[in-house]
Amino acid sequence: MMAKPKLVVVAITAALVIFIVWFLADGIAARNRREAERITIRQGVILIGTANAEDHPRPHAAAPISFNVAIGMEIAARLGLRAAFITTDRDSIFTELETGIFDIIISSVTITPERQTVHNFSKPYMANIETTEPYLFAITLRKGTDVLTAAINRALEDMFNDETMLQISMNILGVDMVTQARQVWQTFILYNEKNRQ
Repeated sequence: MMAKPKLVVVAITAALVIFIVWFLADGIAARNRREAERITIRQGVILIGTANAEDHPRPHAAAPISFNVAIGMEIAARLGLRAAFITTDRDSIFTELETGIFDIIISSVTITPERQTVHNFSKPYMANIETTEPYLFAITLRKGTDVLTAAINRALEDMFNDETMLQISMNILGVDMVTQARQVWQTFILYNEKNRQ
């Protein structure tokens, strides 16, 4: 008769131990994710990967920076950071992001459903909406960097609202990207809704 109460006590104790271990492990994993996100922020630098040779500061060129570099520098400034650009191959750019060579990619990366399963994306900052399927270009981040993704999204929204994006597009591209970019926000919402079905 005494075996049943002992079994209940053992089961409850085992359940409590499992819960405590799970709770601690989850807390440690969350802290490690937050810690990894803040490493470069503590150093005051955000490392930006690009696969385009023209996407790096060129102080002596007629146009000193490309559109992507201007976007990266402005976002970094709004986050209170300094931007450092690392040029790599298009073939290895995603691997280098995942291994921490850089924090984000700003290199005309398009959002696709496949990529969304393994990476975080900012809201689109540019699009080609004249095609059958819109090409939406966004900043690419490691999965799990939700705090940084949200901060970048806020910076992008502010850049559209205060017309910084218009100034950048007119100064570098000579084209009003703002009208098209405003359509991008709506296109992005529809694109995500379509791919959730």
